Amino acid sequence: MLVYMPTYATRELGLSPTASFVAAALAAALQTVVVPFAGIFADKVGQTRIMMGAALLFISTAYPVFARLQAHPSLSTFVLTVCWIGLLKSCYSGALPSLMASLFPTRTRVTGLSLSYNVSVLIFGGFAPFYATLLIGLTGSKLAPSYYVTATAAISLATLVLLRRRFRVRVG
Repeated sequence: MLVYMPTYATRELGLSPTASFVAAALAAALQTVVVPFAGIFADKVGQTRIMMGAALLFISTAYPVFARLQAHPSLSTFVLTVCWIGLLKSCYSGALPSLMASLFPTRTRVTGLSLSYNVSVLIFGGFAPFYATLLIGLTGSKLAPSYYVTATAAISLATLVLLRRRFRVRVG
């Protein structure tokens, strides 16, 4: 979604391309700093706890954050929105690699991790701009990207709950 946000800002909100890319760069810088700390924190309290918390925050805040952005389409609101998404993504991304590595036996770990990660990033991340644009077109709502974020976070949360219960993953 973060890759799509500058396009969203210029096409849907009328913000300047330069300002929107500056906001995206700030979010990327934030992620660069936060991801390692999120990983360290996940090692202390558990990967699934961090990831479930991030997913719940995505679910509960995606719509209000996009609604605020649509109601007040300014550079400052856009920067806050993109940084909020970046912060939540950082929490999730900091915990994800160690959780995924723990799901596969040592013998197949690299193959299992790389295939599952890259296929899911392709489907859910690579096509996110397409899905967001499609949803805007289908619904006529500039809030449609929040529906996609909420849906993918709900899928993620359900998967994490399944991992903890069904497969007895207890990494946190």
